[in-house]
Parts: sequence; structure tokens; C-alpha cells
Amino acid sequence: MANQEACSETNSMKAFYAFLESSETIKTSPHSEKTNKAIHILQELLSKKFSLLFHPGRSIALKDTLKYLLTLPQNEGFCLTTKSELQRLLQCFEQWSVEYDKASGLSTTAKTELSNASEAMNDLEANVKEFHGMDKEEMCLSNKLVSLQEKKRKLEEEIEIVNVEIAKFTKKRDEVGMSKTELYQKGRELKAKRDDLMINVPRLKAEQELANKTRDNIEAEWFKLQQQFMPLVARVASSSLPP
Repeated sequence: MANQEACSETNSMKAFYAFLESSETIKTSPHSEKTNKAIHILQELLSKKFSLLFHPGRSIALKDTLKYLLTLPQNEGFCLTTKSELQRLLQCFEQWSVEYDKASGLSTTAKTELSNASEAMNDLEANVKEFHGMDKEEMCLSNKLVSLQEKKRKLEEEIEIVNVEIAKFTKKRDEVGMSKTELYQKGRELKAKRDDLMINVPRLKAEQELANKTRDNIEAEWFKLQQQFMPLVARVASSSLPP
């Protein structure tokens, strides 16, 4: 952020005298209609937060407006000092646009991966709960089989009915056992996925926090530039009005 330090408040003195020089020149040289329109556009864009200027249309408009004002001759009311300050504003905006875009990308990526990690954790918890439920169901079915086998020994006359019941519950138990085995394998896969994702959680949170701080810092620096350049633009605009 070396260029951000170059855009510090110490340059406000330089901008102040640029306003004075620009104002005196403009008194004898009114702006053209195109220049007045450019100044109005610059005023409007400078009043917005940096995140709103990051929109492609507004970003291009701001750059084009600044580049146009930098091409104006001094008899249009823009002295070398004023142009130097406008050039500094353009350079700061272009650099911060790149940094803001990078920070936004990192924040979005971190948010997505954190969401995936959270989803994996929830899936694993649901898997564990379902596994315990099936384990309990399997135990109940096994106990039922024991009871039926005991009944078979005691009630030989009902052997055929009991055998049917045994076959039925045996099949169901086997199905549950297979489902439990499949669920267990899925649980292992989910745990491995969760573990892989959770390894990146500290880094992702740190990147997200850094990205958010970067955006906040840019907004703060942009606010300083707004406070510095809005009076300049306002004075340039007002000085072009007929007496």
C-alpha cells in the first residue's frame, strides 16, 4: 500500500494551493460546456463510496472524466498543480480498483469454502445420528429374532408361522445391516472430506478477515480523498459560473 501512503493528508496543502491557482485562472477563462459536464460527473462520482464506483460503468466514467480533465489546456482553468492532483487521484483509483477486485475475489472464495466446510460438518453430524438410529434398530431386530427363535422351541405347533416371521425379520435385518455398512462407508468418506476442508478453515478465515480489512482500508482512504477533492471540484465548478 505504498501508493496509499503517498496519497496521505500531507498532500492536502498542495491541493489547497492548486484550488487557488485554478480559481484565479478560471475567473478569466470560463469552462466549455463539455468541461462543465465533466466536472459535474466528477462531483457526482466523488460523492459515492468506493464499492459503488467499482461498478464497471462508473469506474470507466471516472477514469475517462479524469483523463479528459488532464488533457485540458491551462486556459480552461486547470493549472499544472491541479492536474498533478487529478493525476494522483487517477493513479490511486486505478491501483485501488485492482486491490479491491482481488480482495473481493478472496472474500468470495473464502466464503464459499467456509460454507462447504460447514455443510460437510452438518452432513457428518446427520450421518452419525442416522447411524446410531440404524444401530438401535438393528439391535431391536436382533432381539426380536432371539425372541422368535425361543418361541419356536416352545411352540412347535406354530413352527411354520414362526419360520415365516423369522425369514421376514432376517431379511429386514440383513437389509439394515447392508445399509448400515454403506452408511458407515459414506460416513468415512464424509469425515475425510470434512477433515480436508477443516484444515483450510483457519487460513480461509484469515484470508477473509484480511480481505475485509483491505476493503475497509480502501474505503477509509477513499473517504479521505473525497474530503480532499470534493471542495476542489466544487470550487472549480462554481468558478465557471458567470458573475
